[in-house]
Amino acid sequence: MRRAQQSRWSGLDVIVIFLIFATVMAATVGLALLFPGHLLDAMWRLNPEARTAFEGMGRLSSVLLFVVGAVAAGAAVGILRRRKLGWWLAVVLFSVNAVGDAVSVIQGRIWQGLFGVLISALFLAYLLRPGVRAQFDRPSGRS
Repeated sequence: MRRAQQSRWSGLDVIVIFLIFATVMAATVGLALLFPGHLLDAMWRLNPEARTAFEGMGRLSSVLLFVVGAVAAGAAVGILRRRKLGWWLAVVLFSVNAVGDAVSVIQGRIWQGLFGVLISALFLAYLLRPGVRAQFDRPSGRS
């Protein structure tokens, strides 16, 4: 019975994968901004408005993206190890993301923003469930 339980994916596994993806994307975009005109520029076709916004911030945007990537990586590792700090980092990241996506809705990017708010809300609802949160209250982390 224990083996069957270990082979199932949990919501935390999905969140960790999402956070790893966010880490990779933040680093990729940060690098594309630092080194324009290279292979990474093809990704801007997906969201040219983001390129304009990031470039308007100058090099600061790359620094911010690397910080976001580092925080997402820290949250992923913390969740894997069942550390309270990892849980908090994930909650903060998804909360900030939800607020940013809500602003996108207000600015007229309705579907993009609503989708982002929905995803963040689902992750937050899962992380805030008492049974999930309790996994991070143990002093020794994962048992």
